[in-house]
Amino acid sequence: MTHPGKSTQNGFTVIELIAITIVLAIAAVLVFVQVNSLKVADQNNQRKTAINAMHYALEEVYYKQHSNYPATLTSATLPSVDPALFTDPDGFTLGKEALSKDELQKLADGGNTSDDVERRLAAVSAGKGPNYHYDATDCDTAGNCKGYTLRADLVGEAEYVKKNRTH
Repeated sequence: MTHPGKSTQNGFTVIELIAITIVLAIAAVLVFVQVNSLKVADQNNQRKTAINAMHYALEEVYYKQHSNYPATLTSATLPSVDPALFTDPDGFTLGKEALSKDELQKLADGGNTSDDVERRLAAVSAGKGPNYHYDATDCDTAGNCKGYTLRADLVGEAEYVKKNRTH
């Protein structure tokens, strides 16, 4: 028996569909924000790990062998450190000259489409620069230095700094 004025069709109302759409949109935004935050945190941790490895090698290996610090820092200066750690998440390598956007574009146009060149070109195009910085202090003419500051630029956090120990 049917009741007058009652519909027997099953389904969702427009209001229910709008509510579900809003809930799904909010969930998508929250997932996007969380994934982005995790990516930034991972890159910051990579930067800190690299700086800590370089700092340890400078203090425990290089200084113990030479009784001073180098004027410049490269993977050749610290062979005990994984060379990959000298390259920051944006593709810039400590001790390697940072190329301009035009120079990187020429490399890319010339057939050098390595991941490193593409990553650095994208970073320079976005206005980014090298994340790692090594500043030697009190250096003599032979390139022997008494101190240094090793820094990493972090995203959303203060700069990460390691200095030489007092010997």
